[in-house]
Amino acid sequence: ATDIGPVVSARQLERIEDQVARAKAGGAKAVTGGQRPSLDGLGKGHFYEPTVLTGVSPENPAFVEEIFGPVISLSRFRDEEEALALANSSDYGLGGAIWTEDIRKAFRVARGLRCGLSWVNCHHRNDPSSPWGGFGQSGIGRENGPEAFEEYTTTKSLTIRTNETAENWFGSRSARYG
Repeated sequence: ATDIGPVVSARQLERIEDQVARAKAGGAKAVTGGQRPSLDGLGKGHFYEPTVLTGVSPENPAFVEEIFGPVISLSRFRDEEEALALANSSDYGLGGAIWTEDIRKAFRVARGLRCGLSWVNCHHRNDPSSPWGGFGQSGIGRENGPEAFEEYTTTKSLTIRTNETAENWFGSRSARYG
């Protein structure tokens, strides 16, 4: 069984509905979901059925926009090179999931993806000590890990001369580097 809750707001639900409608108008097909659920009690909340879109071309809104809802877009590709080219053509780059039994392929594809997080045979897992953040339009900076701390700090150098002997900064190498 799968548990899924509501989306965050009525406005986000409307965005998801609009994005899926535009994706279908652009040639995608919803093989499951694609609407608000009709089950008793769910019509009052901000629920949207888990949706799988197929036939999603690189020009389709579902391919080029981030959909913050229970929607996945599937696109065909000929080989690994084309898959990476398609994935990296996006203006966004938060995360990418790789599903394979070939560990060498997993490493190769993960290295080639232009995104801040990569998962292999799982999705959306995160260790709080690992940095979280994307490339391109998927955010600036990092959350979590030491990289997050660096977002809130600025480094500064301070040098104090304690020797009372006069220095000749231009004439003595040890005055500069010693």
